[in-house]
Amino acid sequence: MTALAPAGTAGPLTTAATITARGLRQLARTPQVLGIAVVQSVLFLLMFRYVIGGAIGVQGVSYVDFLVPGFVVSGLIFTAGGSAVAVAEDAASGLYDRLRSLPIADAAVLAGRALGDAALMVFVSLVTLLVGVAVGFRFGASAAEAIAAFGLIAVFALALAWVFVWVGLISGSAQAAQGLGIIGVPFSFLSSAFVPTSTMPSVLQAFADHQPLTFMVNAGRGLLLGDAATASFDHSLRYYVIGSLLWSLALAAIFAPLAVRAYRRR
Repeated sequence: MTALAPAGTAGPLTTAATITARGLRQLARTPQVLGIAVVQSVLFLLMFRYVIGGAIGVQGVSYVDFLVPGFVVSGLIFTAGGSAVAVAEDAASGLYDRLRSLPIADAAVLAGRALGDAALMVFVSLVTLLVGVAVGFRFGASAAEAIAAFGLIAVFALALAWVFVWVGLISGSAQAAQGLGIIGVPFSFLSSAFVPTSTMPSVLQAFADHQPLTFMVNAGRGLLLGDAATASFDHSLRYYVIGSLLWSLALAAIFAPLAVRAYRRR
């Protein structure tokens, strides 16, 4: 059984839910933030689809089918960078100072923030996928597999949210958070998101094949495209799905405690 919180104290679940709801209300009241996240993702997708895509060939599937799942996943990092800026702004405004004075769990406050950020990432990914369908992407798997892909994306988004909550807390300002958020961009390009890793030099390929984004991209691509994509994989689809879950667990296990520590030290 879950222990009851002392009288006058909000339990961890209540605290997390309240912070998550606050974040979602902020998005509803400032639709330009949501709009910028969506437009940025869609514009980059269209650029890769129509400007760069014609020069890239991949085995087994058309480039648009190869690109869209990779972009849906890698786009999580671009959206998460904006979340780090929002965390830094909240910290600078004194919000977290006020929350620390309340009898609520610090970890629950940050968990609520991470859940809200993950929800934004998943929403932007869904819109990006729908735009991908409009520009030529076609599913090659069942509805159940597509739902499983987005379930996996949601888990990975939550893990990434912890990383960027930590970045926002240690940055010191919104401008610094925006700069630090760019560190995630190389992981997008040094992965299987936009080109097969086999086209990379051996050293870069070794890194790309084992970093978390490649596991997640290949898992999402395999679940959305089916055999057309998995035929070119070096490992089974199960290997990438399990690897994605393990990487998500590792990222959360590392960065959640770091985020809580940074929150307490501010």
